[in-house]
Amino acid sequence: MSRSITTPGRRPIWPLLLLLWPLATLAAGGERSQSHESIRTAAEQHVLNDLDEENQEVSASAGRIDNRLRLSACAQELDTFAPYGRKNSSRITIGVRCNDSDGWTLYVPVTLSIMKEIVVAGRELPRGTILTSADIKTEQRDVARLHRGYLENPRQAVGKKLKRRLHADAILTPGQMVIQHAVKKGNQVVILAQIGTLQVRMNGKALSDGAVGERIKVENNSSNRRIEATVIASGVVKATT
Repeated sequence: MSRSITTPGRRPIWPLLLLLWPLATLAAGGERSQSHESIRTAAEQHVLNDLDEENQEVSASAGRIDNRLRLSACAQELDTFAPYGRKNSSRITIGVRCNDSDGWTLYVPVTLSIMKEIVVAGRELPRGTILTSADIKTEQRDVARLHRGYLENPRQAVGKKLKRRLHADAILTPGQMVIQHAVKKGNQVVILAQIGTLQVRMNGKALSDGAVGERIKVENNSSNRRIEATVIASGVVKATT
């Protein structure tokens, strides 16, 4: 992607104004100049190194540098830094600097793509839906453009209530959901326990609120024993083994 270099907060201007102290030395006559490609590569590599994490695929494309700009060749390796922008933003500005005595500093815009597996709606979901694993799926999406957030684990969505209707394949965000407690503190619950091939049902009391999929403490009414259980439905928990 080709973009002119810009000063943060201003419209694109002639690149001379982009140079911070000390000013870049313009290569004249036969003086060797720094290749624009090396500057762009340094900016892109800075971003790739900064965002090197598991379970994501990152690509970076530095903007085009004005062909009229000639910077003196740097005798040492180019230095890079990120003064503006933020992680997981689709566009970030990277500073590229030559630390020679007559060095220069140039700001280069870099466009990002960060692909991750995130949670999306598996079908059209009406407002008020209490989400189950059957309602959602994961797909690879570019999260650098998702400024309202996203979910990476389906368990973050299961048991929560939708605040508005979602189309199929729509990205789920934290702000679209509210916690729907299937069990409330102090209420009576049915405790399911598996003993070999036998399933036992006991009465108990919830010691905290819990949404479907969450682990809470419950108290067995018969033994007064407190155990950990997973909420599996309204008023029903399964003892954790």
